[in-house]
Amino acid sequence: MLLTAPAAAEDVLIFGEPDPDEPEPPEAEAAEMPSPWDTRIERGLLELGQLAANRRTADFSHHGRAEFRAGRTLAGDWELRLGARLDGHWQGGGERSGVSRLDADYAENWLRYRGRDWRLTVGTQRVLWGRVDEIPPTDRLSTKDLTRFALDEMVDRRRTNPAVRLEFHQAGWAVDLLFLPLFRPAELPDRDSVWHPVDRERGRLFGLPADPALAPFIRDARIDDDVSGDGGGGLRLSRAGAGADFALTLQRARHSQPHYRVDDATRAALLGAGPPPERPTLYAEHPRTWVVGGDLATELGAWTVRAEAAWLSDVPVTRADDLRQRTVAGFDWVLGVEGFPGDRDFRTTLQVAGQHLDGAGGVLEAREAYYLTGELENPFADHQWRARVRFSAGLDRRDVYLNPELAWIGFEPHEFYAGLHWLDGRDDTAGGFYRDNRMLVLGWRGQF
Repeated sequence: MLLTAPAAAEDVLIFGEPDPDEPEPPEAEAAEMPSPWDTRIERGLLELGQLAANRRTADFSHHGRAEFRAGRTLAGDWELRLGARLDGHWQGGGERSGVSRLDADYAENWLRYRGRDWRLTVGTQRVLWGRVDEIPPTDRLSTKDLTRFALDEMVDRRRTNPAVRLEFHQAGWAVDLLFLPLFRPAELPDRDSVWHPVDRERGRLFGLPADPALAPFIRDARIDDDVSGDGGGGLRLSRAGAGADFALTLQRARHSQPHYRVDDATRAALLGAGPPPERPTLYAEHPRTWVVGGDLATELGAWTVRAEAAWLSDVPVTRADDLRQRTVAGFDWVLGVEGFPGDRDFRTTLQVAGQHLDGAGGVLEAREAYYLTGELENPFADHQWRARVRFSAGLDRRDVYLNPELAWIGFEPHEFYAGLHWLDGRDDTAGGFYRDNRMLVLGWRGQF
């Protein structure tokens, strides 16, 4: 039985208690002092992929990813975050060159100061503006991750940017100011990857129809990517509550996804006005554009309704007559609903999207496109399993992406899953460009 000494009897010796005059050993002090750092593996993924199309140029495409973070609170209202990520890609078999690549990249690394109703963040950050899933029209300042096309969910298809961000919050209103001092283009896969937007095997460019005359030049072309300069900036004003959440945005941004321009010597050779160059060149362009847009979310019965739209001043296109690059105005919009019809566990997300180019006569790109995208998800067997389907389908032309998946989720935060990525469509669509990359996958993912 442990005895307690009276407060006045300071010289009473209590058996089983340490001598108050004897200093504690350093090991005890270290054990009692919790670390100020919060360190963890934030997310991880390991996926084995077997390509299944008859005309595939590789047999397998495996992928692994891990994201690490460490953070702590500093003196006063300061906060520090450090982060890194590793991505591994393994591809082999078939006619394509094998890919064995391990890439290290920075994740979120920033210093933040929190005021009473504002905060300032300086460093590399992942900032996604917009409200809808998959293709938010106002998300123009983030950097796309195209290393696996659209196989991952949208949040995993964005990389961090060097940025300065200032946010104000007052009585339901929020002002978000963002500046990117350095431009970071979209993250692309290895040059020999089956997911690269320049297909050397077939002589194709993503987003353009097949051209037998241009194919030999694309096979031999080198790629020149100019990434100098800043990435632009923008402002987002938002309001939450009062029956609806809405936001307005104004941005001066650069397209992170490259648009490829054929060099002048190659264009002249294709037009019969000169000899072909010794080494054709494709210039990866990232033109600047003004973005004016907004988004809205509200409740309609048991459904959440979301809408988002953006006007862009400069969308790059390719002229059909001479392959010159020019820019035209564009308008993108999305209208969607999310709810749990019939069963409280069955989640349904449906979105209709439209993309329009203004004054784009005589270009190789589609002047307008309409899509139906969505996700159906249902846990079952006492929430030990989950069935899910992600999909996108062209409404005005054949362009299909389908991703059914069955996952065991009974061992949180780990998920073990099996799925299929099915792509198909016209030659000038994303589904048509990647149709030979239909793939069966088996994998693990975790979020900690």
